[in-house]
Amino acid sequence: MSRSWILALVIVAACGGRSKTPTVQVAAEAPADLTPTFVDLDLSSYEDEDDGMFDMAAMFREEADCGDLLALEPAALLGRMSEEEVICLEDALAASERQTYKKKVSLLLMADAWAKEDNHRWATVAERHLERIDRSDPDICYKFSRYLAREGPQNALQAIRWADVALENRTRFPPGDTTVARVYGLMKLKAVVSAQSWQKAEADYASSATAELDERREDARNEAKTMAREWLEFARDAGKDETIAYQLCVTAAGGADYCATS
Repeated sequence: MSRSWILALVIVAACGGRSKTPTVQVAAEAPADLTPTFVDLDLSSYEDEDDGMFDMAAMFREEADCGDLLALEPAALLGRMSEEEVICLEDALAASERQTYKKKVSLLLMADAWAKEDNHRWATVAERHLERIDRSDPDICYKFSRYLAREGPQNALQAIRWADVALENRTRFPPGDTTVARVYGLMKLKAVVSAQSWQKAEADYASSATAELDERREDARNEAKTMAREWLEFARDAGKDETIAYQLCVTAAGGADYCATS
């Protein structure tokens, strides 16, 4: 006989800080034959650990019309570049044909926007940097992926895309515990974003039970299941907390067998 159940996925992060880790509460294991009712899954302020992403010790000893790039570094790191300096650097970046120079200018602009907590400008500069200049820095990919995740489910595919690019370049993370923490954070982000997409697909199907939406929700559920399992396996191998990863895996899979230890 059927039993009603409620899947509760509540992600809460303090909007005022950049290093708050969200808490997730997931109800007990669900029967495999029932459709979940989602209470809440809020990624609007999703954050993770390790915000010290911009080591500007790179060599900026080049001249632009705006002045010595190295001399601008302290102001950029403190968010104290003037509007005129920002405009000048933007013009210099657009005019230059040298990728190494574009990269240095772009990093200055990114650091200034980040220090000023101008998230929209930072995201614009970061996206341009990754799409047109250089995508080899996993820290920038990591941070941009997290920004997209906070912006809502409409950005789910792009958030996962840049998380994957970061993971492809994981060997460039600082070795040891830092690498483990950031890979764990990226796996978590992918799992949570996928769970949010599944939630939306279920809501869409509930409002209009078409064959197309039914297929879409099943695809979303399978994606959520896969991402949760990948996060769970990494957590186990790395000796990290696997509680939430396991709960998400069981919920998406509809049972514990899929999530059992290999």
